[in-house]
Amino acid sequence: MAPLLLAIAGIIWLLLGTYHLLLTLRDIGNPRAFTPTDASVRMAMQGAQLRLNPRINLWDSWLGFNLSHSMGVMMFGGALVFISWAHMAAFSQSAGLRALAVLVPAAYLAVALRFWFWGPALGLSLSLVCIIGALFL
Repeated sequence: MAPLLLAIAGIIWLLLGTYHLLLTLRDIGNPRAFTPTDASVRMAMQGAQLRLNPRINLWDSWLGFNLSHSMGVMMFGGALVFISWAHMAAFSQSAGLRALAVLVPAAYLAVALRFWFWGPALGLSLSLVCIIGALFL
């Protein structure tokens, strides 16, 4: 049962990350998800360069952040699924892996509760419950 719970947690992360990635890719050509509701704000973002690198505008940086965030979420989910299928014994014996499996979702949940909306918070909560359940089985 523990491997199944860990796999479910990973699948939740994969689904959230994939959905976020698809919305971001769509926003590259047709901004609808991660764009401000006031189009003039997006236009201002497109016209504002970063001090770090003046060749990059704030809108492109925003899209790049969302893409990399999506990929990181997907990688974490994939790692949980892989561990559940191929390395559950190592997971069970590694305090470090178990701690990361709880701390990463807990940190994302804290961010979701403060900065995002109920959808990510719900998914992260469910994944955290599955991970904690897997630890106790």
